[in-house]
This record gives sequence, C-alpha cells and structure tokens, in this order.
Amino acid sequence: MALWRGSAYAGFLALAVGCLFLLEPQLPGSALRSLWNSLQLAPAPPGPGSPEGRLAAAWDALIVRPARRWRRVAVGVNACVDVVLSGVKLLQALGLNPGDGEDHSILHSKNDLKEAFVHFMGKGAAAERFFSDEDTFHDIAQTASAFPEAQHYVGGNAALIGQKFAANSDLKVLLCGPVGPKLHELLDDNVFVPPESLQEVDEFHLILEYQAGEEWGQLKAPHANRFIFSHDLSNGAMNMLEVFVSSLEEFQPDLVVLSGLHMMEGQSKELQRKRLAEEHGKSESRASDLTRIHFHTLVYHILATVDGHWANQLAAVAAGARVAGTQACATETIDTSRVSLRAPHEFLTSHSGAGARIVLNPDKPVVEWHREGVSFHFTPVLVCKNPIRTVGLGDAISAEGLFYSEVHSHY
Repeated sequence: MALWRGSAYAGFLALAVGCLFLLEPQLPGSALRSLWNSLQLAPAPPGPGSPEGRLAAAWDALIVRPARRWRRVAVGVNACVDVVLSGVKLLQALGLNPGDGEDHSILHSKNDLKEAFVHFMGKGAAAERFFSDEDTFHDIAQTASAFPEAQHYVGGNAALIGQKFAANSDLKVLLCGPVGPKLHELLDDNVFVPPESLQEVDEFHLILEYQAGEEWGQLKAPHANRFIFSHDLSNGAMNMLEVFVSSLEEFQPDLVVLSGLHMMEGQSKELQRKRLAEEHGKSESRASDLTRIHFHTLVYHILATVDGHWANQLAAVAAGARVAGTQACATETIDTSRVSLRAPHEFLTSHSGAGARIVLNPDKPVVEWHREGVSFHFTPVLVCKNPIRTVGLGDAISAEGLFYSEVHSHY
C-alpha cells in the first residue's frame, strides 16, 4: 500500500508540474526543473531554460543581416541528381556480405564499394569516391533507383549552395554545371541556368546513408552519416568551368562561389594540375589571397578571417551552426527536444603559451579571439539526435555563413 501511495503521489506531482509548464510558462525554468528533478523519474522536458534553449535564443538575437548584402551570386561548377537510400540495404540487394573495411581512393568493383563503405561506416565519417567502371556503376544505379525508399534530390556542392541562396527571393542566382532534365526540374525557379550548361542526360550520385547505432554484421555506426560514390566524368573534369567563367562578365555577380574541385580525384594527376592551373590563372600568388576559412565539425564551427577584409562574422558563424541543427532535423527552427549540445564545456584556443582558456556559456555562444592579424569566431553546434538527412548539410552551412557575411567596401 505504501508503495502504491508513493507512486500515486509521484504521479500527482508529475501532473502538477506538467500543468505548471502549460499554465505558468513565465515561472523561472530553474524552479520548474527542480520540481521535475525531485521526482527522479526522467529528465526535464527541454525548454527555454535548458542549455540548448538558451543557446538557440542567443543565436536568434545575434543573427542579423549585414549592412551591405549580396544581390547577385554566381555558383559553379558541380551539379547532379542525388539518389539517397539506405547503404546497408543497397549492399544487401547487391548480394554483398559484411566484412573487413578498407579505404580505396578509387572504387573499381562492388567489393571495393563494400570495403570502403564498411571502413567509413565504422568511423561514422562521411566520404566520397569515384567509381571507375561505367557498366558496373550503371547496374548499381539501376538497383538503387528501383528501391521504393530511394529519393531524388538536387545534388552537387554548387547546385546545393545555389539552391540554398535561391531560398532568399531578393537574390539572383546563376548556376553553371552539368544540368540534366531531372535536375532542372528539381531546381528552385530563382536559379538561372545558362543554356550552355544544359545537357540531355543527368549525372547521378548514389548517397548511401546510415543511422547512428545501425548495425551490419559486427559493424556498428557510431554516428549517422553517408557514403557517396559516382561515375561522374563531366563534374570530374570540371567541364563547365569555361562556361562558368564566360558567364560572369554578363551576370556581374557580387559573390562568386567555386566548388567541386574534389570531384577531380578520379582524373589523372596531369589533368588535375592542368585544370587547377587554368582555374587559378597560373598564378601561385592566389593562395595568399585567402582571407576566410569556415571550418565546420559535428559539434562546433570556427570562422577564421584575416583582419580588415570581412564583417558580420559573429552572425555568420552563428547562422551556419543554426542551420546545421534545423536542416539535419528537417525543422524550420531549432527544436530543443531533438538536439543536444555536445561541444566541450571548456577548451584552449591554442596549445602554445599564447592560448587562452575558454569556458562555454550558452547565453553567449559565440566566442571571439585574435591572433597575428586573424580573427577567430567559435560557436558550438546543436547536434540533431536523429537526423533526417545528412547530405548537403555542409553546403547549407557554407551558404548560410556566406549569406550573412559582408566584404568590406574597399575590397
């Protein structure tokens, strides 16, 4: 009887706390959580007083549009259609069994595909590889497309970045890349594709996703992520680079975004050097022009900028981190019940003697420090616990950070 009464009291108290949450939302969050924690039944429902809620609210206050905004953005040069499906299910459908993993810089067979997938799934790490055998790739692609769960999306870094920018109706976006009929259908109406970029057949990339904790034989993924592979010769040779460059004079963009250099991994070293030399105008001094790096990991982002070149970077790094949580969870705003704060609570800005110790404060989530003419902006990420889709997340982060960035007028 005493046990029953104790359970009843706990139940009534839980009901009372629930009513307080609903009827008196202005009560201090700490008081409500103390009541809830006294039950020792379950963690308090996340809310505005949780570290995640406080951090999200602080981001919203920090993220403001720059004084000088982009009006016209040109993006190139890789574009494709992403076919997204379960990696384990596809490999099973191909008759492959789990085994030892091994990284391959280029995939030549189904067995190479399996070994590379196992290698990266075991680490929970993203990777992208070129599949050299055209016939085998097309057989795999047909099997993948036949899956009921397979979904088709805009793919390729340039197309994804352009699509993200195009969500802002006041921006004009030029996309140069190999755009086939399916991709053209998927693109936002605000994305302009020059006729020279249109082709009769789409380039397809296969996106093999896996969830955190997903198992295949003895393999268990520590994080949700994806493995990408393709037989994409057009993007691999950067065939649209000349179209992109020739389109810039007429379009007159405020911002030029060039992506897809990693797609050349399937090409010979000689061709890679040739295309990179053409892109950089055969000038070795171009590397010294680098003034901004947006570095993003699962749990934190850092924006590093050379002083005097960029403005509004506090908002930019916060916006990039915020979109990581919303896009991965497929929500319009941060849902604090579906994300978690996993960044270190304190860290050193450098392991040298010049480093400072930083203690994370959810109410002031962007930390800034300076060193040798470079400004660093750090913010944690609210990591989606059960991500809906991981593909294109890095491109959304990069685009969002650029959208809120401003270049000083004298550059």
